[in-house]
Amino acid sequence: MSMGNSFQRTSIKAIPPERGAFPLDLEGLCKEPFKAYMECMHKQKGGEHKACRDLSKAYIQCRMNTKLMEPDSFENIGFGDKKSSPSISKADAASAEKSKPAESSTS
Repeated sequence: MSMGNSFQRTSIKAIPPERGAFPLDLEGLCKEPFKAYMECMHKQKGGEHKACRDLSKAYIQCRMNTKLMEPDSFENIGFGDKKSSPSISKADAASAEKSKPAESSTS
C-alpha cells in the first residue's frame, strides 16, 4: 500500500494579522492595570463583565502609552459610546441617520 504524497513537506507562508498583534509585556510596564482588570474579572462570576470595562480601558491605554500596541481610537477597538446598542451595525446606523427628517435652520 502506497502512502502517495501525504508526507511531503509543504511550506506555508505566515501572514501577519491585520489587527490583533498583542506583544507580551515582558518588562511588566502595565502589570498593575492588568492585575486590577483580572481581579475584577474574577470577581464577576455572574457574567457582569461590564463592571470591568473602565479597568480594561485603562489597561489598553497603558499598552498604547508604552508602545506595546499601536495607538488607536477606543471606538475602533470596542470602547465606543456605552449608550449605543452593540447589535446595531454601522450600516444600520448610517441608514437610520439618512432616514431622519432634515431640520430647518430658520429661527
